[in-house]
Amino acid sequence: MTKAQPSTFRLETIFAGMHSSYWMTMCTFSGFMAVYLSHYGFHDALIGLTASAISLITIVFQLFISSFSDANTKVPLKRILVIIYLLMLGLVTVLTLVPMPIMLMLIAYALTGGLGNSLPGLYNAQIIQFVNAGIPINLGWPRGVSALVYAIFAYLLGLLLESYSATILMPICLVCIVVAVVMVLVMPRPEQLKDSYAIEFLAEPLPKTSLIELLKASRVMQFFLLSAVFMSAGSANNLLFLPRVIASKGGTEAALGLAMFLQAGVEMPAMFLTPFLVRRFRARAVLAFSLTAYFTKSVLIAVSGSITGIYAAMVLSIFCFGLYGITSVYFVNDIVKHNEKVRAQALVTASGALSAIISNSAAGWVVQVYGIDRLNVICVFLQAIALVLMYYCAYLHAQDEKKKQPPMGRLPLPL
Repeated sequence: MTKAQPSTFRLETIFAGMHSSYWMTMCTFSGFMAVYLSHYGFHDALIGLTASAISLITIVFQLFISSFSDANTKVPLKRILVIIYLLMLGLVTVLTLVPMPIMLMLIAYALTGGLGNSLPGLYNAQIIQFVNAGIPINLGWPRGVSALVYAIFAYLLGLLLESYSATILMPICLVCIVVAVVMVLVMPRPEQLKDSYAIEFLAEPLPKTSLIELLKASRVMQFFLLSAVFMSAGSANNLLFLPRVIASKGGTEAALGLAMFLQAGVEMPAMFLTPFLVRRFRARAVLAFSLTAYFTKSVLIAVSGSITGIYAAMVLSIFCFGLYGITSVYFVNDIVKHNEKVRAQALVTASGALSAIISNSAAGWVVQVYGIDRLNVICVFLQAIALVLMYYCAYLHAQDEKKKQPPMGRLPLPL
């Protein structure tokens, strides 16, 4: 007998709480990375090196844990998520209480950041399990709420940093991690909501494929990930080095908090609308439009002569990650096999991390030697390359769809 389904609204509310508590954690931990590390004596090049180390750890851990999850489907994703959070809790406690030399602090900070950055791919894979199980859960408004929470939290942290030192960040992060663990624990597993036949693909013994085989099988996936690499590299000036962009226009920590509020807060309406847009238009079309917005945003940052122009660029985020984040989840989920979905979502995160390994170190060196304006120009070129690659990816996806359609006048299968 089929188990009664709980309200999808309850599931969506838990999902919103999971994402909100995660982004509160990461806002506190890495949203003000440059401010926090500078407080302990890190210069720009070393900050970039730390961010690159985080990205390297993210890739290694993300690919390991996603491959483990795909190969061991009986191990719930929520258990893996809780273990990662507990490891983060221990590391953040060390950063809070134990004085360390710079290099040891770099290692502890990079390990924590790498663990934290590996979580979104697992979150996406977990929620896609519900979608694939036939549970009509809406991905839009929960992600939108988390964006608003991040925005408000970033603004409040910016105000706090005006009055207190950066040492307050890690104690606040500890509280956020505890909340995040609680939210993960209350999320039910898909198999608890449906009988096993309703989600056969979770138990069906499909042939296992390696990461290399997964990539070789789809040129669409290859070019999508390549586009993501350049897009991530081109975002260095509005993520890691946003504090330097704000300072170059005469802004303070409060102005940084407001910029982060605008950048994240405007994403909410787009996230609410994304499920409708994906149904109304092709996911590839939404992604191509989003990459166009990323390019436009980078141009606006490069040519802005005042803090007002930077604020205007932040508002364009409504069409950037606001559309890109959820749409990429749908897009990747549709182009891979059932037994590849966790690793495919992990590859999206890993592609950004791969980009950051080189780009963050290089960006830190560029800022230290040539200044933030030179980095802004480089980001424009990187976003232009990402845009071209995404349009070509969309073209390949359209061609693949045409090949799968049966010729007119013929049955799709022989009688």
